[in-house]
Amino acid sequence: MRFLVQPTPEALARARPPVRAFLVFAALALAGLAVQRIANGGLTASGVEGFYLAGGDPLPAAALWEEVHTGAFLYGFVLLVLGSLLAVSPVPAWVRGPGFTAVVAATLADLFAPFAVVRLHGAGGLRVATSVAALVGVAALVAVAWVAYGRPRAARGRHHRHAHRRPA
Repeated sequence: MRFLVQPTPEALARARPPVRAFLVFAALALAGLAVQRIANGGLTASGVEGFYLAGGDPLPAAALWEEVHTGAFLYGFVLLVLGSLLAVSPVPAWVRGPGFTAVVAATLADLFAPFAVVRLHGAGGLRVATSVAALVGVAALVAVAWVAYGRPRAARGRHHRHAHRRPA
């Protein structure tokens, strides 16, 4: 992450491959979380309620905290790195700050939505909404970081530094 505090062209060139690898990892992790969410009730309020309140019996608190733990690790790790990348990105601060704040709020709401479903003996729609908002929001941040750092230099319209050499 040294290139974030010393953003020289050479540091950025060295950092680009690990940043790309992280962004691919983040996208795959988000896809895995989306698959887990679909398996845990799908994307309907009744499906979510059927998972968390199977037969009228709510999932035990330990199962809910395990879900919070998994989501907190994934969201926290990905948002920590994305926030660092975005802090020095060319995205204007007036977009970057509120956008990042909204995604963090969506992920926090998503982490605790299962407790609302159990506590209210319903509210499956809340869980669907928070899942979609958090996953789409984090995916959007991944996409912004990819545009800022992940694309090859030529794709951003820059030329290789030796492209202007004169023939010998």
